[in-house]
Amino acid sequence: MMFDVMSRYYVHKVGFQEMGSIGKEGGSPKRGRYFLISKKFLDFFPHLSSVVLNDKILISIIPMYLHGHAKVWCTMDYHNQRFADIAYTKANPRNEVRLYMNSEIDPGYLFREGDYVVFERIESEGLCYALTRITPADAGYQDLSEKSKGKTNFGIIDELPYITRPTFGDREVRFAEDAYQLLGKESDSILLHESEEAEDDSLEIDRGAAIFTSTLFRELVMNAYQYRCAVTGRVMRYTTDDRDLFNLEAAHIQPQAHKGTFLPCNGIALCRDMHFAFDKGFFTIADDYTIVVSEKLADTWLYQEYNGKKIFIPKDEFFRPHKKFLSHHRKYVFESFAQIRRM
Repeated sequence: MMFDVMSRYYVHKVGFQEMGSIGKEGGSPKRGRYFLISKKFLDFFPHLSSVVLNDKILISIIPMYLHGHAKVWCTMDYHNQRFADIAYTKANPRNEVRLYMNSEIDPGYLFREGDYVVFERIESEGLCYALTRITPADAGYQDLSEKSKGKTNFGIIDELPYITRPTFGDREVRFAEDAYQLLGKESDSILLHESEEAEDDSLEIDRGAAIFTSTLFRELVMNAYQYRCAVTGRVMRYTTDDRDLFNLEAAHIQPQAHKGTFLPCNGIALCRDMHFAFDKGFFTIADDYTIVVSEKLADTWLYQEYNGKKIFIPKDEFFRPHKKFLSHHRKYVFESFAQIRRM
């Protein structure tokens, strides 16, 4: 039986081993900390494959128990040796889904055995999850204990009066400092070991392209470019507590139709008219980030105002346009003056 996606909340009561098997009050964890996600409730979270070995994804979390309510990132892993590792010969192959905690989610070991965690799925902001911690001392703990009927995982459709919903007034999105450590790779070391002569798909493998979704792609690109068009440096934006309207889009450099991935280094923030021009091949970008407008447009404002100028690039090299994708755009999209179609 799968989770009813119409439910508003997913509730989980954390256990001793999940919290690192802390032996005494004030003690340190003996192992990594995580939330064990029941496979009966996987429809509440982004899809993970049972046939891709140890499939994982980054998900956006808003820790409602921390000041500021800024979005952070953590990994959800499906340890699926039972189904995906045909060469596994040891006893008890793993079959469990874990949402790994990190210092952004759990500073100072806040969570303890017996706490309830309440996830609220929020789709109006892309896809993110507001996370609330309910301890035995908090209002609502007794109510959740009664609703659980002895279960450690359950879904709730009704509103919970003691759960605060984020207002989204603060648009800052911080990428957790140890997100890449959880993935077993840090961005600096990934960049250091990349080979220019490697096979075509090695970049996607090295940088973990499979964990990036369209929602993550959009949010990471917007943040990397500081919510400004990389070409014009401007944005048209109106923000209130409950809405954020702006004329920016996360453009693929190597189009999805050409098997371009959701790696952030395959993205660039562009206002809508520049996105149109980029996708139709009116202009491209050189490896040194210089804008190259087609000479067929030499008598237009686009050529005269932007040809030869450099785009704004992110501070973190991991998010800057990669030469592989820029080369693809110059070869297959530039001066096509046509709708992008599958190759």
